[in-house]
Amino acid sequence: MNRARNNTNNNGVQGAQGMNGARSTRLTGTLLEQIRALGFVKVELELYLDTHPNCRTALDYYRKTVDELERLTEEYHNQYGPLVASGNLSTENWNWINGPWPWQNEKMNGNSWGRE
Repeated sequence: MNRARNNTNNNGVQGAQGMNGARSTRLTGTLLEQIRALGFVKVELELYLDTHPNCRTALDYYRKTVDELERLTEEYHNQYGPLVASGNLSTENWNWINGPWPWQNEKMNGNSWGRE
């Protein structure tokens, strides 16, 4: 019998862990919260793969995580502007400092990113 254990953490990440240890993740919350959560998952998977380089399940999950993180980061960039300084694509000037900081963008657009 394979029972899944469900839990939700403070970042709005909801997951289920089965008996085989595989974890599926469904993200909720703002776009920035989703990016932060996936960034954390990506780093954890990198650390796990450092010690388990032949784990096919972890490698597949890592690839899916990276793909989703890239997709969400591009979506954020298109909606709010660059998330990191390397997203400054202007060849004319350094415009990273001209707009609001990434953590201010969603709040300014009416989304609550904090637990205020």
